Amino acid sequence: MAQWSLLSTLVIGLILSTPAIGFLPDLVQSFLNLVRFSAGNQKWSREFQQYQERELPDETPVNRQEYDFIVVGAGSAGATIASRMSELKNEQILLLEAGGHETLTMDVPLLALLMQFNKDINWDYRTDPSIKYCRGIENNQCRVAMGRVMGGTSTLNFMIAVRGNKRDYDEWYELTGDENWSWAGMLRSFKKLESFDAYTVEADPEYRNVGGPVRIANPVSLSPLAEAFVQAGAELGLPTNVDYNGPKQTGFAYLQTNQANGERLSSNRAYLHPAKGRPNLHVSMNSRVTRVLIDPTTMTARGVEFTKNGRRHQVLARKEVILSAGAIASPQLLMLSGVGPAEHLRHLGIQVLRDAPVGENLKDHVAYGGLYFLVNESLSVVLPELFLPTNPNVADYLSDRSGQLSTAGGVEALGFVNVDDPTPDNETPNVELLFAALSPLSGHLVSKPFGIKERHLRRFAGDKFYRHAWLTFPLLMKPKSVGRLTLRSRDPLAKPRIFANYFDDPDDVRVAIEGIRLAIRVSRTRAMRRYGSELHNATVPGCEDHEPDSDGYWECALRTFTITFWHHCGTAKMGRENDTSAVVNTRLQVKGIKRLRVADLSIMPNIVTAHTNIPAMAIGEKFADILKADYGYDDQTNLRLNSF
Repeated sequence: MAQWSLLSTLVIGLILSTPAIGFLPDLVQSFLNLVRFSAGNQKWSREFQQYQERELPDETPVNRQEYDFIVVGAGSAGATIASRMSELKNEQILLLEAGGHETLTMDVPLLALLMQFNKDINWDYRTDPSIKYCRGIENNQCRVAMGRVMGGTSTLNFMIAVRGNKRDYDEWYELTGDENWSWAGMLRSFKKLESFDAYTVEADPEYRNVGGPVRIANPVSLSPLAEAFVQAGAELGLPTNVDYNGPKQTGFAYLQTNQANGERLSSNRAYLHPAKGRPNLHVSMNSRVTRVLIDPTTMTARGVEFTKNGRRHQVLARKEVILSAGAIASPQLLMLSGVGPAEHLRHLGIQVLRDAPVGENLKDHVAYGGLYFLVNESLSVVLPELFLPTNPNVADYLSDRSGQLSTAGGVEALGFVNVDDPTPDNETPNVELLFAALSPLSGHLVSKPFGIKERHLRRFAGDKFYRHAWLTFPLLMKPKSVGRLTLRSRDPLAKPRIFANYFDDPDDVRVAIEGIRLAIRVSRTRAMRRYGSELHNATVPGCEDHEPDSDGYWECALRTFTITFWHHCGTAKMGRENDTSAVVNTRLQVKGIKRLRVADLSIMPNIVTAHTNIPAMAIGEKFADILKADYGYDDQTNLRLNSF
């Protein structure tokens, strides 16, 4: 009956998320369809049960129980690390996860939109209110979705598989002096994790692999609008069908995703399902870690404290504690444990064990969320139509995992461009155009994950609801603006404060506006005009005093419909031992604290030109190899090379 629990959570979350009457038709249709989808089909129910049988069992450690390695967080990096370290048969691994089991319903790709409402699997963080950005978002706070479930954010994101630009990682190498984090070093980890199966590009064996746990594939179904979008790139003089995870990133291409047979392939499915049955891998779910146990005399991490089922537990690590809770929760745990900015910790009454720039260097990709283009054919996702009983998409998905439900939250293609030099030879893109064959015009549900104010949406959309349309998000890929994260209080259950500082640097505004104008040029190509593509040119609420299409207008629009794809990183920065801005060294050891490491997006010195899920898994792969080497194991054979 787990699917009914999920359905109830989704429906309650949807009802509570908005008082808008106009939203109710979407809600009712969604609920009826999900009921029929999850419970009314014997094949689906059987598959659901088989899926649950592949999930790892939940264990509760005995208080003060010892393990060799304790991994905090079963997300993209943490699941990877726990699985790889459990390959060492003589090492006992404990994986602690604040959430519970993943389910098959979560892995229906289009339902990524709905996953944002399920508070059981989403931390649902918010940026601190600001009048400089997120003005059109509820309470002027951008939503930050992070997974609280087996698989972490890889269980509720949009499954977009992008490694990043080779120059990103060579910059890491320059900053750290460690070849492991160069492009050549990271490429080994990217290849190790993947099984490449994207039919729209030709695989280069120097860059791709077919033997890893994470299948990288195109969506099963692609709309004619996605094809037109890729053709539009060619009209603009850019490469098309480029393998943007291969030798060159610039160009337009169909999406590569971490999917298998039309289903989401989270880190839980890719790494932990195959590890089921390993007697040395132990998983404790619904286990909220509240602090790292650090001996203040020896400055050594001894274990962690967590709560489960209303009870407090402590577990001890014979060798290492590894924080892989993500770029928000990992720095939060460090600060709660006495590692962080000394003045901030003292102000909250937390004993300072190590003064460190934890929470600084926060980076994120930010986009404009108001570019919708109407079309004159029924080619996109319109939610009330999708949920009609006569619509074949549900049956198509149940029978062979095809149709619109197999698309990655509706996203089907993208383009990487340097808007300052939009030529094929420029290999340092600073904007990504993300294409989806749906838009907030197709139903209120689409805007809700991003928290757009209802009154803003109604004024902006006008009478265009339920029209076929497509959207593009111009993402700022190399932002110069830097945010920070702080504790709200010493209460470990209080969500931290996120000061995103989007568009603080004026160059970010300039590049983002150029990205908007590039997206509009895409809409005016012959390929897109074939479907009557026309910008929904309503005035953004609050920007009426600016001249249309002026830089001032677009800056106002950016600061109103601010969209983040939750690529937060850099809050426990990696660097050289003498780098005072770094929290961890290149072995990912917390400087000044023994036997404590951080391995997730927190450690990124600079943000990469990528959606961060695949880089997080690659960090997990890289770190597991580093940790094995540090304890005398060969990372290929998993045999001990020497005594330790």
